[in-house]
Amino acid sequence: MKLIYLCARSLAKLIFLTAYGLKVYGLEHFFRGAAIIAPNHTSYYDPPLIGAAWPEETFFLARKSLFNKFFLGFLIRNLNAYPVTGTAGDLSSIKLICNLLKEDKKVVIFPEGIRSFNGQMTTIKSGIGMLAMKCECPIIPVYIDGCYEAWNRSRRFPRMWGNIACVFGSPISSTRFLQLDKKTAQEEMAKEVKRSIEALKTWYKNGAKGTPP
Repeated sequence: MKLIYLCARSLAKLIFLTAYGLKVYGLEHFFRGAAIIAPNHTSYYDPPLIGAAWPEETFFLARKSLFNKFFLGFLIRNLNAYPVTGTAGDLSSIKLICNLLKEDKKVVIFPEGIRSFNGQMTTIKSGIGMLAMKCECPIIPVYIDGCYEAWNRSRRFPRMWGNIACVFGSPISSTRFLQLDKKTAQEEMAKEVKRSIEALKTWYKNGAKGTPP
């Protein structure tokens, strides 16, 4: 890991532990190699939380316009963020993600595309299924709890107390959907991601006993 990434990761983990009592579940599902990490998205905190909670280096996508700001651009570039336009059919972004996955990296992609307005999950876009099938890699579903209350889109500054948890689920293999036609496979894989995140939420809310599904 780059020194700046390692320092930022350690600082983020310290803040989440001391201010929010961070609890991480599901590291039994950890494996090395390429994968898409797919969390629900409710907060500005979500990217650094995933970086702090997952035990190896993670890579992120960020709006291209953010890189035009000198200090912010320098910072996020050194924190493993890569610029994307976010527009449909952005072939350069797809190529970038596939190249990262070919290098056996873990790429964080928020499958809803935007932060939730009310803390509830929105529609999972089929693009995540397309990427997983194109790059022949699994998807790791993740449920994040407590970040919405700490720092949602309506808050200018974060609330510096609360409880935050991050639950990693069983990897979803893209090979399970190979018998379907391409469009159907992508849609079904997106539905499976949503079902998995919802199952992780239920597991956590019911007491977090045993291994997350």
